[in-house]
Parts: sequence; C-alpha cells; structure tokens
Amino acid sequence: MYNSHGTLKKNGRKDLPMEIRVLEYYIAIVQQKSITRAAQLLHISQSTLSRQIMDLEQELGVTLFQRGRREISLTEDGNFLYRRAQEILRLTQDTQQKILAGQSLSGTLRIGIGEGAVNALILSALLPLIEHHSGVKLDYQTLASDKIFRDIDLGLLDFGVVWTNDNLSPYESLELPYTNHWGAVVPAKDPLAAKPELVAADLRHRRVLLPQQLDVISDLSKYLNHYVPGIRVAGYYDMNYNMLAMVRSGIGIAITLDKAEYQELAEFAFVPLKALKTLGVKLIWKTGQTLTRLNQAFLTNLQKQIQA
Repeated sequence: MYNSHGTLKKNGRKDLPMEIRVLEYYIAIVQQKSITRAAQLLHISQSTLSRQIMDLEQELGVTLFQRGRREISLTEDGNFLYRRAQEILRLTQDTQQKILAGQSLSGTLRIGIGEGAVNALILSALLPLIEHHSGVKLDYQTLASDKIFRDIDLGLLDFGVVWTNDNLSPYESLELPYTNHWGAVVPAKDPLAAKPELVAADLRHRRVLLPQQLDVISDLSKYLNHYVPGIRVAGYYDMNYNMLAMVRSGIGIAITLDKAEYQELAEFAFVPLKALKTLGVKLIWKTGQTLTRLNQAFLTNLQKQIQA
C-alpha cells in the first residue's frame, strides 16, 4: 500500500506526475461525496471527471473510492491521497501568491460585452486587478456580438462575451453560468403583456423592432422567416435604452433577450417566445493568442468567481 517513505506504491510501475488540476478534481469529489455533484461544481461533464479519476487510479495503481448507490466513500489509499492533495494545493497556492506579490501587473485589458446580468460577474473578476495593480486599466466596451467577433479577429479586443449556442471552434471559450431567452418587450397595457408566452400568431400584424446583433439572431431569423413570413420590421436597435424609447413611443414591440430591468419597469412587460431555444453565454478569445500575464490573471479570477 505505502512504501518506506509514506507515499503510495504503484505496483512496480515507474512514477508518473500527478497534475494539480486532477488533484483539485479529486478534492472536489471527496468534499461533495459524489462525482455528479462535483462535476456540476467544476462545470465539467460527469464523463470527463469520471475518466480523470479512473486515469488517476490507474496511474497510482490503487482504488481510491468505494462507490455506493448514493454516495462514495474513501478507501485507506484514497484518504491518504486526500490529505496529501490538500497539502500540495495549499503549498501551490501559497507559492503562486508569493510570486505574484512580487510581480506587479500592468497594461490595458480590452473587453467587449453586451448589456445584461453577466456584466456583474465579469466586473467582479476585474475589480481585484484594478484594486491591487495601479498599472492596470480597462477598455470596457458595450458592443453587439458581431462587432465583438470582428474586433477579436482584428486583435482589437482581448476578450468578448457573447450569447450563442453555436460551435465556436475558431475561438477559445469559457462557458459562463448564465442563460437567456428571446422574447418581446411590450407596453404593460398591451394585450400581449397578459400572456405567459408568445407564439408566432401573436407577432403577425404587429410592427416589430429587431436587434442588430446579426450573429446571435440566426435562430430568431429562421423562426421569423418560417413562422411569421412577411413580418413587418419597423426598425432596428443596438442599445437597450433606445429600444425602450422606441417601444414607449409606439413604433413597435421589440424582440430582445430578457434582462432583469424589464421586471423592474412598470410600464413594460417581457414575454418569452415559446419556440426558441435558451441561449448560453460564453467568454471568447482568439485561438492561438498568446495570453499576457494580465490576460491570464483575469481568466484565473473569473474561473474562481464561477466556482465560488
């Protein structure tokens, strides 16, 4: 089980290095007492996490868990690894903090993002960089998603936040814990405001306002073209404030993604469109881009915020 130095034996196999990331996964499983719950906490798939732990057991040549119907428990080897893994992670984190303490970050972090609740998460990851490093500045732009993709391609942005279900293989991405849904903003006195959901027939014979984010409305365009042919588009908008002003003035009802403020404004109502899929939210950056220390510090902060 253990050799003379108090470390796990590997059945005669050559020693192999364990990754810090896998030890973090292992600790999460032990603390959650479930691979399923740990996978949800870590925002990775259960199959990926199970495979990582199976590889770890194979690498060490021991069984780490006794798997029950509802929960898992540790074997003697598993308990030993859990204690050592905690020590290793504490040492690693302490080392990182001491190194970073002696290295001041500087530069401008350029981020493109739309309006929405996800801004709070992004800004919470940016705040420590501003507070602790006087040389850090932000170029924080409110942009439509098509402009975000364009500016990342041109190297004008470091990161962007987009609402999409599309495969983003040309970009690196990090899934954020937010979703959104298409619907219509209508005046509170409009008959549509009393409906729990809208169907295509509700949009016929109505003037509508559409967003200019052409990349994220592909599903919306297909839906409207298929189910509401000949829909009367009264205009386009790019900023939320202007859109609300257009709805208030009676120019049309606005097709938009849901926002918390719609629930707070008594003069408007947001009614979801029944047939459209919920959209995910992703942070993206250019594939092959060399991340600066400032870029990496932001990503690290953001991942911590997601897991908190």
